[in-house]
Amino acid sequence: MNKKWMSVTLAMTLGLSLTLPSMSFAKNKEDWKGNLVIAGGALGGSNKEVYNEFITLAGGKKKAKIGIIPAASSSLKSSQSFKADLITYGLHEHQIEIVPLANRDFSGTPEDESKWKKNANNKKIAKKIENYSAIWFVGGDQLRITDTLVKSNGHRTKALDAIWKMYIEGGVIGGTSAGAAVMSEVMITGGDSLGALNNEFVRKSKLNSSKEYEPVHLEKGLGFFKYGIVDQHFDERARLGRLVMTALKEKSKKQFAYGVDEDTALIVNNKQKAVKIVGRSGVSVVDVSKVKVTDSDKAHFQDVYISHLVSGDALNVSTKEFFISDHKDETNEYEYYEFKPLDATGVFTSYGRLKEYLSYSLIDNRTTDAVKKLFVRF
Repeated sequence: MNKKWMSVTLAMTLGLSLTLPSMSFAKNKEDWKGNLVIAGGALGGSNKEVYNEFITLAGGKKKAKIGIIPAASSSLKSSQSFKADLITYGLHEHQIEIVPLANRDFSGTPEDESKWKKNANNKKIAKKIENYSAIWFVGGDQLRITDTLVKSNGHRTKALDAIWKMYIEGGVIGGTSAGAAVMSEVMITGGDSLGALNNEFVRKSKLNSSKEYEPVHLEKGLGFFKYGIVDQHFDERARLGRLVMTALKEKSKKQFAYGVDEDTALIVNNKQKAVKIVGRSGVSVVDVSKVKVTDSDKAHFQDVYISHLVSGDALNVSTKEFFISDHKDETNEYEYYEFKPLDATGVFTSYGRLKEYLSYSLIDNRTTDAVKKLFVRF
């Protein structure tokens, strides 16, 4: 029995209402002309697919004008490293600027970068941002980004207004790790899968580090990605349970939720209402539209659908149609394994187990009957 190595979709039995207010910065979402590059963290400088995609969307090697926002980080090292990588890929130094936006002092510099927070309402900096073709958010702490760009009353700063203007008119916004977490309106800022499956969603001030798990902390993101919730460092940090439960808590039945692996990016084309995957790992797409609650107190649910996409795969976010790349190899009969039921809790607690579980345990075996449900109990 030969079959193509393709998207993996399964129904899960899991364990759930906290609703965050919307932070929409553009009235007509249908008019957004820009694109997004949402990287899952640990982006390697040798990842040509992601870098070339970002540069191309930004206007190409000759026309790109890129602003790097360092706010999430604790130093300028990651911003300087990303700038150096862009130069390696063919951009000139004058095409790239590190935008002085931050809410705290960085290590390793004589300047006090905490003073940069007032730059978020500086008209000259806002005008400069409007003239960029792309913005990149480095990794670190996503709350530092929102604290820098959003006023205490929830209103936009001039810098954030400028980023939105650039984006809506056709620019690209990219980010990695924390820079990916801010992309959706619902922003996951902390917590793990076990905390989520214990149905603990809290404000940060109430986090209890004495527990063996960390409750999930949700805040408002910047809302650039309008098609669902985003999580990052996904499989590497066993965040499937965290994303599933967040999608259920937020009642996101009309939209998917997206878990982006490290060194991988979700490329968003708003005009085409499509996303595609580039990079070295994959993106897990969570669909809770058909979920059935069997026991909310014990976090038991049925029919949570998971699709795992890799480089070359795509999804129409309007029709929910998946497009699987035709470049993938077929498996041969001798490559199959005997199916043995495994302890599925590993995909929620052990780093890097999801792809292994889906491939070797559920797909790559001689069993001819479809595996319909993955039972998970805690």
